[in-house]
Amino acid sequence: MRPETSLLNRPGEGLAHARGSGRDIPLLWYQIKNQAIAAAAPAIASVVAPTKVQPENIVVQRERSKHKLVEQFLKLSPPRFTGIGDLEVASLWIQDLEKAFALLMCTKVEKVTQAVYQLHGNANVWWRATKDTIFPEGGIPVWDAFLRAFNDQYFSGMGREQKMEEFQCLRQGSMSVDQYGVKFAELSQYAPRLVEDLEEKARRFRNGLRSELK
Repeated sequence: MRPETSLLNRPGEGLAHARGSGRDIPLLWYQIKNQAIAAAAPAIASVVAPTKVQPENIVVQRERSKHKLVEQFLKLSPPRFTGIGDLEVASLWIQDLEKAFALLMCTKVEKVTQAVYQLHGNANVWWRATKDTIFPEGGIPVWDAFLRAFNDQYFSGMGREQKMEEFQCLRQGSMSVDQYGVKFAELSQYAPRLVEDLEEKARRFRNGLRSELK
């Protein structure tokens, strides 16, 4: 009887013999494949195994992220708000904050945190007295709710009507076109219904220009 020859030791003859049988190649291939997988399994497991993250590490990372955001926010030199002044002061404060928020891509919750940090004097007293009403215990502070409360406090009904009348009577006069455009944009926010339609807004802007520019 011919002694059995290993296919691995004599690849040329083994492969020819296997091809002839039609059965040995699949069997040999799966044996080699399974041995290779079994040998590599421990190494693969050590690479792909997820790293266990301790809860305290997550808290630290979140806190560091929060402190980093505050640091970046303050580097932009955001204005403070004391609650003293007319409606325009409050409006410009919100506008300046919104620009900083957009640059830092703040979430609605982060916006409240940064804005509250900039409240001083009378405005800080107002916030301390009303924050629990605006955001009950357990509630998530969001920017829209803060804005509603802020507007109710610092944009009285009478003050808004005065600004709306000022907008309706606005004329370029001695202002440059750029100056007139800035004033138009500032006052139009007090009369949102009058500028909802873009054509109407453009008409109002054009009507306020000096006659030689219309």
